[in-house]
Amino acid sequence: MNPSNSVNIYMERIHRAVDYISENLSEEISLGKLADVACFSPFHFHRIFSAMLGETPHNYIERLRMEHAANEICIRRDANLFEIAYGCGFKSISSFSRAFKKFHGVTPSLFLQKHEKDYHSANIMGSKKAPQNRQEDFDAMEIIKLPAYHVAYTQTFDGYETGIPKAWTKLLQIVRQQGLLNEDCTLIGVPYDNPGITPHARCRYRACITVPSNIILKHGEVRTANIEMALYAIYHFNGTREDVADAYSFIFGEWLLQSGYLPDERQLIELYPMTLMSDCAQNRLKYDIALPIVQMPG
Repeated sequence: MNPSNSVNIYMERIHRAVDYISENLSEEISLGKLADVACFSPFHFHRIFSAMLGETPHNYIERLRMEHAANEICIRRDANLFEIAYGCGFKSISSFSRAFKKFHGVTPSLFLQKHEKDYHSANIMGSKKAPQNRQEDFDAMEIIKLPAYHVAYTQTFDGYETGIPKAWTKLLQIVRQQGLLNEDCTLIGVPYDNPGITPHARCRYRACITVPSNIILKHGEVRTANIEMALYAIYHFNGTREDVADAYSFIFGEWLLQSGYLPDERQLIELYPMTLMSDCAQNRLKYDIALPIVQMPG
């Protein structure tokens, strides 16, 4: 067997396990179940997962839960703490608080106080600037119901700086070879993690491109998935890569707090033009940042 094909098989199976974890953080996730998802024995799965991701399955799950909780606490400031705890797989506030303090060094309530000012300025891209509260930023926001998308995707766990270019290069090369790349395609990025909380080198990202609904890929470097129809707050970004952090800081630090909406449980996405690669090379970007939202009660 070609060595590169062998590596791809292992990566595909570990990706299955990682996807399962992300989709089931509120549930009990056993080593046996993950091994079944990845089609390995528990004995081999634990060692392969640990070697490929640099942390054990248990530590990986715990980190994702605690990072998810921290994001929820900061973004959903009025959320019930039990709801956050339950959404991270805990059945009691006490066990959640102990785990949170062990991981973050402070209790959930103190975490919010500590990060109330710097969390949104750190935001998803790691900016250290405070929001500017410019009228043009508010004018760049639009509430839109986006359709469902059927996409082919690749994903990376190598951080945004190095992982994103690699993911897009690989995806576009493969879909072009299969004749699936055309001017009607939509390019969609899914940044899963917040470097203000998640270590930069461990941030997860999914590069997606829309494909016909009859295209189903379950194996290999490129797989298919569905993104559901939902209501989004769209920020029409136009700037350089250095400006992206400020855009996220505005969305989460200013607009969201004044909007009358709450962030939905669905994943934030980015919608890119087909000129993405050339735009990145020229460091001039024009794309949409789409935050899923729901109307605030009352």
